[in-house]
Amino acid sequence: MLKKNILLKIKKLALETDHDVAFGGKSKGNKHLLRVVHVAKFLAQKTGANDFIVIAGAFLHDTALPSGNDYNYLKNKKIVKNLLKHFNLSANELNNIAECVASHEGTITPKTLEAKVVHDADTLEKSGLLGIIRHTWKMTNFKKINHEKVEDSDVDMILCHVEWRRKNLQTPIAKKIGKYLSTPINKQKAKIIVKLSANMAFNGVITEKIALALRKNLNKKENQKLREQLNLGYLKKY
Repeated sequence: MLKKNILLKIKKLALETDHDVAFGGKSKGNKHLLRVVHVAKFLAQKTGANDFIVIAGAFLHDTALPSGNDYNYLKNKKIVKNLLKHFNLSANELNNIAECVASHEGTITPKTLEAKVVHDADTLEKSGLLGIIRHTWKMTNFKKINHEKVEDSDVDMILCHVEWRRKNLQTPIAKKIGKYLSTPINKQKAKIIVKLSANMAFNGVITEKIALALRKNLNKKENQKLREQLNLGYLKKY
């Protein structure tokens, strides 16, 4: 019961950070965290990872976004430990959760099974078509992409990042899923997706609504894959 109550408090803290603080509240209402937690729980069951650590780490994985330290391993750890200092956690639990959060972006190899699971759950969100949309959203709101003038180099950056994340999946089950979610598209279609995503992201439209707007630009198979990513239907295949 104690662990359940702690997770409820962590969930509340994480959603408030993601919806109200990160990106000035532009991402309010998006379902990214909830999907990542669901996938992380699934991967934990498949790998034998500790559920509590995985769920806590999955909820908190983006807590460094508001400060711009999402890719900084050490600062990430410091931020999440500070957030959790008043929670009734052991030093071991605190360190393990912090490792999940700090290594989720793949800038450093995750050191524990639980960290690998959280890393992979987030990476599967950055795979395929959803990955293109999500990373474009992030880069636009980090002002790395000009929504009014999307260049070929911007498209290359997005596609390279998505492929890099997929190639760095850690667990065997996630590697299988990542291969399935990977959706080959030509450069022309990729630029259409990035341009539309960047424009809508700049105007504060969340990922799920961007995905709906993109449907007319995708073929039947691409729409199916994107839909499976949004509703996590692909998990039923494993």
